[in-house]
Amino acid sequence: MLLKFSEFLENIAFKIRQKALYFELKYYIKNKKTYLKDINRYTRGIGKTYTLIQLAKKNKCPIVVPNHIMADYIKGECKHRNIKNIELIICNNSMRGRKLKLVLCEEGIDYKYINEVLKPTSSCVVGFYNNDMVYNNVIDRRNSKIFKKEYNCEWIG
Repeated sequence: MLLKFSEFLENIAFKIRQKALYFELKYYIKNKKTYLKDINRYTRGIGKTYTLIQLAKKNKCPIVVPNHIMADYIKGECKHRNIKNIELIICNNSMRGRKLKLVLCEEGIDYKYINEVLKPTSSCVVGFYNNDMVYNNVIDRRNSKIFKKEYNCEWIG
């Protein structure tokens, strides 16, 4: 009995979390403001991709994905949910020279690509941004400057 109740509450919590994401991103789309929601490794399985698919269907705008694997995953999700005509743009030079009003951004896209390509080519960029990627790069750069090599290891070669 308690396990069924726990599973029921977990399903409700998932749906509420997903709807909260949907309405948060919809607010920025409606007001035509660029917004990238910071996510990290702890925000797994909260309906981010499904939210982007819903918004892309409703607003008829493309979703920018980091690679072909993510594009195939989104195509599979669309096929599973009988959603058609979702445009996917893979992060490469094909985006340069295009002007779009709204672009939805999936997690995993490099921050340099967002700043150099997506923001200049579209008036509104809304989506998710993996903050751990930037944080790890900053930490790596800091560690290389702060922690100097204390000794030379001769046996490694």
